Amino acid sequence: MTGNNTQKIYIPLIIIAIILSFICGKKVGSSQEDKKITMESTNVRNIHYNDTLSVKGTNYSIDYSIMNALFFNKTLMDFNIVLRGNNNVAAIKVVAKDQDNHSLKVDTIASANSNFLEDTIKLNEKATKICIYVYPLTKDMFNNKDLDLSTIPFKTSILDVSLLKLQQIQN
Repeated sequence: MTGNNTQKIYIPLIIIAIILSFICGKKVGSSQEDKKITMESTNVRNIHYNDTLSVKGTNYSIDYSIMNALFFNKTLMDFNIVLRGNNNVAAIKVVAKDQDNHSLKVDTIASANSNFLEDTIKLNEKATKICIYVYPLTKDMFNNKDLDLSTIPFKTSILDVSLLKLQQIQN
């Protein structure tokens, strides 16, 4: 008879444990979904990468896009600038800075096509973001050795290093 009483106690306890496990399981599942939604909504992205940007100044303008960023190693990134709609622009000046506003060395590689520029940026290993500033220069600006870049209209592209590396691996 004592075995029958213990059976009556254990059966409701097992049923309660099963119900609690389903309730707890549902709560854990819903919280993981909330995390997934917030992670997707705060996704890091590259700003103005592969976008056509227009820069207009007095009697000059240019449209350009920055694309094809590739990393050759941890400290060397190559990218292309495609120029379109050139109106009275003799050259462009490209300036790059990291997330701490430190200047990065930019080397432009000569190209047979004047509408296609290839640039290389030397990074430090701690760089997480790269800001690329593109300044269109008229012939007079290009020849002016004392030119103040802060007086020239420009556009900026902000690139996330880890996102570019991830895209390169996926491609």
